Amino acid sequence: MSNGLFGDITFMVLSKALDGLSLRHEVISNNIANVNTPGFKAGEVNFEEALRSALNEGEAALARFQPQVEVAPLTYRVDQNSVDIDREMGKLADNALTYSAVAELVSARFRILSTAISEGRK
Repeated sequence: MSNGLFGDITFMVLSKALDGLSLRHEVISNNIANVNTPGFKAGEVNFEEALRSALNEGEAALARFQPQVEVAPLTYRVDQNSVDIDREMGKLADNALTYSAVAELVSARFRILSTAISEGRK
């Protein structure tokens, strides 16, 4: 069972989602930076299904969850680089929107806690 103010399962899931989205942002940025590097293999971070699975297994599995970087299964160009700049830019925009939405959920949880604390003092 969870304990502590931030030990609840919702906060854990949101925190792990932010970790995954942050790592994804780093990987996409690295892919974009290496668009013209011969032989560069694009990476990707697909953590949602693994996070869902960890959540179903319980809090211990969720606490151990770490998003992973994988090599993207793409067709390589003549120079053996697998970065598709249009695809990466689309993924970057999508990831930024998702990160903002999850961060707003975390912020809302903190606002609720802050209100509960301040109202409790009255």
